[in-house]
Amino acid sequence: MQRSDIPVYVQVRNQLWQWVQKQQLGSQERLPAERELAARFNTTRVTVRQALGQLEAEGVIFRSNRRGWYITPQRLIYDPSVDIGFYKTVIEQGLTPRTETLSKRLIETPNWLADISGMEKGAPIYHIVRRRSVDLRCVVVEHNYINPLGCPGLLDQDMDLSIWKLLREQYDLLPGQRNIEIFPQALTGVEAEALGVNSGSAGLYMQRLTLDKSGTFLEYDREYWIHDALKVAVQVNNN
Repeated sequence: MQRSDIPVYVQVRNQLWQWVQKQQLGSQERLPAERELAARFNTTRVTVRQALGQLEAEGVIFRSNRRGWYITPQRLIYDPSVDIGFYKTVIEQGLTPRTETLSKRLIETPNWLADISGMEKGAPIYHIVRRRSVDLRCVVVEHNYINPLGCPGLLDQDMDLSIWKLLREQYDLLPGQRNIEIFPQALTGVEAEALGVNSGSAGLYMQRLTLDKSGTFLEYDREYWIHDALKVAVQVNNN
């Protein structure tokens, strides 16, 4: 029996999630179409969409544009205090990483980046845009802005590999200091399109300013994550 004090869409959300658990649907398995769910739970498609939206907000399902609804895979655990790359992080958690380079070019340092990095306005800087996936699900679009002075010819390298591995092994460049900020932000524009989500979808924004061992600007990274793809976990030792 349905309780009158609980909104109908919440009741359908509960019934739907119970059904998902009973069916033992796993990571990235597709849910039935909205029309079928409406018939199954004897409700309207509008109410089903509300229920699905609630589950999406909770991070347990996700919507892929023009493809339907899917079970959210396990979140990638990220520790910003540890200096390891995306590939190693993903592989160590038993998942499969993939990187696609969307663009790479030499640009003039824009005013906003000059203010952040200390680079001269208009000075040459590398701008690399990449899309990264976990178990074939696109989870983040990142913009890397790299000081070219210490790494000439970087754009000739394969950017689908680890940039930091290239900087370390081919140019002997090591991070000395990193300032990291993380906060919720809607996914819009080219980032939303590249990730295959609707503009305005919930996201997680991360920016990282990196200086080398001498304190010189090395790299500025802007990352736009799917909101349910990442879990930030930091280990603190009070010694």
